[in-house]
Amino acid sequence: VLMVGYMRIVSAEFCTHYGDKLYNIHPSLLPAHGGLMDLAVHQSVLDNGDIISGCTIHRVTDVVDGGENVVQLQCAVKPNDTAETLKTRVQALESQAWIDLIGNDKEIHNVK
Repeated sequence: VLMVGYMRIVSAEFCTHYGDKLYNIHPSLLPAHGGLMDLAVHQSVLDNGDIISGCTIHRVTDVVDGGENVVQLQCAVKPNDTAETLKTRVQALESQAWIDLIGNDKEIHNVK
């Protein structure tokens, strides 16, 4: 199960049922800025003075943004960035992150 833009917490039972087959993408380099969503993530990056940002695909558990990180891609935070411009650059990385995961994860290829 690939979660993209899914801003709901899933139950522990759901996580147990699907086990290691649940993945979510988050618009930061987790664990930094975990628990935040959408523009709040990017504003937090800027407020923190981070010089890099990016996205993380992680396994979904019953702890929000707490599962194992399996793919992370980075981009620079530019001096003139706003939350919106940073979001656009991070979102451009997300497609490649999914390709990296799906292309390299033997478990995904063996799902029946």
